Amino acid sequence: MAFMTLHYFSNVLNKMTEVSAIIPERREADGTVAYDQLHAQPLKTIWLLHGLSGDATDWYRMTGLERYATEYGYAIIMPDVARSFYNNMTSGPDYWRFITEELPHRLRQLLPLSDQREDNVVIGNSMGGYGALKWGLNCPQQFAHIVALSGVVDLVNFYDKRDIFAMPDFDLVFSGQDITRKPLSLADTLVHLDNNKWPLSIYTTCGEEDALYQQNVIFSQQLADKIGSHHTWVSHPGIHDWDFWDQSLHEAFIWLDKEKEQHDDKK
Repeated sequence: MAFMTLHYFSNVLNKMTEVSAIIPERREADGTVAYDQLHAQPLKTIWLLHGLSGDATDWYRMTGLERYATEYGYAIIMPDVARSFYNNMTSGPDYWRFITEELPHRLRQLLPLSDQREDNVVIGNSMGGYGALKWGLNCPQQFAHIVALSGVVDLVNFYDKRDIFAMPDFDLVFSGQDITRKPLSLADTLVHLDNNKWPLSIYTTCGEEDALYQQNVIFSQQLADKIGSHHTWVSHPGIHDWDFWDQSLHEAFIWLDKEKEQHDDKK
């Protein structure tokens, strides 16, 4: 397993940006790496999004991510988007255009990442859970699977509780933009999703003691109504913290592996 931090100039952001990446390597029986056989095929990839108070380093510092990525064979890409909610900010950079357009194109030039829809997954926690659902539901041609852990799934509800979630800069991100409509509203985006054309499998979870739990329960029902058995909702005891997200991330990898097995069986 190779871990790297990439610093490069983003044309969209008009500044240097940081991306963390994990690239799987196959070990031989003697523990060495077969460098000449590493990437005969482009790598299936997880685009892993951080939360409101996090950055591109969160996931590998706070979870068993490297072990999970090694076991299941995914490249992991972790961008940094500040406190943008993965949006083209009203007063700030165009982070939505950065992650959906520039980031995949640039990283596939630098690393052996697959551009096939079925090989790509987007995962996030909290603000990143919103980002994962927003990205996947608005750009279903880019992904086959979405995973949201304790996601902010209702921006209006979140705004009403911004004192709880320490988001005084909400207006810098969304002022003048309609958070009740696609692409910002997940519920409205879901209404417009054509899951026959671009079938998505979606996994959502939230801790039962989390302040975001009720909005996740409601959104999970909306997902079930829209895509039926293609949606998996998991409810566990837990709060909005890394203990819950580490456990849930591992469970999401297990779910992805089962989804892949089912897909392979249908071929």
